[in-house]
Amino acid sequence: MDGRICKRFTFDAAHMLPNHDGKCRNLHGHTYTVEIEYAGPLMEGGPKDGMVVDFGEIKAVWKEHLEPSLDHRYLNETLDVPVTTAEWIAVWIHRRLSQHFLRPDAVRVWETPTSWAQHP
Repeated sequence: MDGRICKRFTFDAAHMLPNHDGKCRNLHGHTYTVEIEYAGPLMEGGPKDGMVVDFGEIKAVWKEHLEPSLDHRYLNETLDVPVTTAEWIAVWIHRRLSQHFLRPDAVRVWETPTSWAQHP
């Protein structure tokens, strides 16, 4: 049997898009929402029986390896991306989770309540 899960996080951060032709070229901030999705077979037996991925494992990796670079930070200085658009932030989060053996099926970054970008 297969399943699909999603874990959601929020963080507050500042950034700017220096080459943008509008107001986003100025320093500004967002309360970002991140959705991390996994799909696959349900584990059988053991302490993770019936799970696709343990929500606690996702949270632990987020808290230790992602949140320190994101929450209340200036993303232009903390993320190794060409530009700090929602699209590139999603790529960065996907790569970072994959480094810790939690390769997600999708990462969705909400920059506002009505605007998101997803990778892949």
